[in-house]
Amino acid sequence: MKTSAVFLLLFLAIGFTQGNAEPDGAAGQGTEAACGNYDVRKGCTKNFDPICGTDDVLYGNECMLCVQNMQRHTNVRIKNRGKCQEPSPRSSST
Repeated sequence: MKTSAVFLLLFLAIGFTQGNAEPDGAAGQGTEAACGNYDVRKGCTKNFDPICGTDDVLYGNECMLCVQNMQRHTNVRIKNRGKCQEPSPRSSST
């Protein structure tokens, strides 16, 4: 009984740690974007409401951050609302 419990706990621990690495190095930082509020397949509005991502890229609005996450298969979060302190060179392409 104890052996099966140990294996079950080990299996669960491995399962919960798989796929949690974030390529942008932003694990545990920022606030999750509310991507469920947008239909990202239809595109985003042009409303300028700047968002600084945890990747230090300036996004025009929260929806645009969600679109980039979907396209790049990343999980960039919201570092802060407004401009980034030191924007990345990639910010000019968003």
